[in-house]
Amino acid sequence: MRILIVGGGIAGLSLAKALEQRGVAADLVERQSGQPAGGAGLYLPGNATRALQQLGLFADVVAKAVPIETQRIFDWRGKLLNTIRTQDVWRECGPCLALPRNALQAMLQAALVQTDVSLGKAVTEIRQSPAGCEVAFDNGTAGTYDLVVGADGINSVVRRITFPAETPRYLGNICWRVITRNTVGIDGWTSMLGNGRTLLALPVSTTDVYVYADIAVGADAIGEFSPRSALPSLLAGFGAPVFPLIENLPAGTEVHFGRIEQVRMAEWVKGRVVLIGDAAHASSPSMASGAGMAMEDALVLAETITAGPSLDKALAAYAARRRTRVEWVQAQCELRDRMRRLPALARSAILKPFGQTLYRRSYTPLLKPI
Repeated sequence: MRILIVGGGIAGLSLAKALEQRGVAADLVERQSGQPAGGAGLYLPGNATRALQQLGLFADVVAKAVPIETQRIFDWRGKLLNTIRTQDVWRECGPCLALPRNALQAMLQAALVQTDVSLGKAVTEIRQSPAGCEVAFDNGTAGTYDLVVGADGINSVVRRITFPAETPRYLGNICWRVITRNTVGIDGWTSMLGNGRTLLALPVSTTDVYVYADIAVGADAIGEFSPRSALPSLLAGFGAPVFPLIENLPAGTEVHFGRIEQVRMAEWVKGRVVLIGDAAHASSPSMASGAGMAMEDALVLAETITAGPSLDKALAAYAARRRTRVEWVQAQCELRDRMRRLPALARSAILKPFGQTLYRRSYTPLLKPI
């Protein structure tokens, strides 16, 4: 079976690794020519670290990552609303970890031994026929494949070609992401909630911390903001423990800016093309489940397409197995985002007495095997 994986992020690399574990070597193309930028951190809840165990990368990741044993929620002034102990929920799956996103991608890519990886190569056309998929690339080459997997993220080219009516929906927030020195001793997931604004910090190494900030902005005003926006001014009124990290960002710090969007699709399969990860079901980051869901997609797809002779039945089985879990995560993201938009008093009245209960309720379905 000839398989083309489009996208060299976590979803695509995980699929390539899962296929290699089952004796299948795929071709993988990634439009970026180098390693991803280093401004984004990654939180891996227990279901994600269980997926890493299945991919054979758990020990490597644990050696690089920071254990996240608590999630602390503050209001914007620094008043603690709740402390959640992650292993109270995730004990049967695995530890919660954090590390730079590019570090995980580098480990996934280094683990591949059979996959043909081509960087700086993009898909320009996919034509389906009974024989499979004819794929054209931007370097003038072409190839024929039995299956094309779109693992190319929220702005998926494969989705645009195959499902042209399906586009990401803006969810009303823009965000900034940065990795900087951990000068204030952040030692766990630390979030601060304001009115239409959020600050979050997460240690990703012994020295560095990932900082995420978002604000609610109408779609017509997004153009007023950029990576160079003055974050201390936009988040004025926030206090310790997180605000000092953006107040004192060193000059030249790499800042990533973007809009928060969602992808919801009725179908992820069309003929011999299938979507996984954010290409199929991107969500807001409020559940921090994007990487975990991408790795789970990869494991299930690799299992189904190598388990029997019928590729069509395998793709249908993949979609059926993943649908309920994905829809649960997207629904929980929407609920969390709505709660964040509540007035401060109402938000505090929910989080102070019920934070642990809500956390457990949100994630308990993900404890189940994939």
